[in-house]
Amino acid sequence: MFENCLHSLFSSRARKAAVALVFLALAALCFSPRADAALTTREERCAYLASLGLTADPESEELREVELPARFDALLENYNRLQLDRGFDLRTAAGERVLCCSYDLVGYPGWDGRVVAVLYLRRGRVIGGDVHTAAVNGFMLPLPPRGDL
Repeated sequence: MFENCLHSLFSSRARKAAVALVFLALAALCFSPRADAALTTREERCAYLASLGLTADPESEELREVELPARFDALLENYNRLQLDRGFDLRTAAGERVLCCSYDLVGYPGWDGRVVAVLYLRRGRVIGGDVHTAAVNGFMLPLPPRGDL
């Protein structure tokens, strides 16, 4: 009886559309990089940046280990405020060594000069990052949320 009610509520076309939407949502979850997924390769890190709307030049990759201080000074606290705006908190890795990955960005909207994306990774997971220029009149922004550009 319940099946008959459902059958009459949804037309065949509506059922097919619903199934297609569920399939697309599952495919997006399975195939898009997640912030909590381990990014252990250059390709994975560039794919993560692409999921944020950023096009990284993979050949420009620079990797270095940095140790976050156990106590943050005012400058690092200000930088961490950028991270907090995007759900990251570098204080969770205070006193630890993290991997700093930087990439030149290609075709950043609204800026003709060099733009760099930085990811901070702990055990392969993104714990922070930014997009910035080195120009005096440049900018430093938190990583964009997905689809923000």
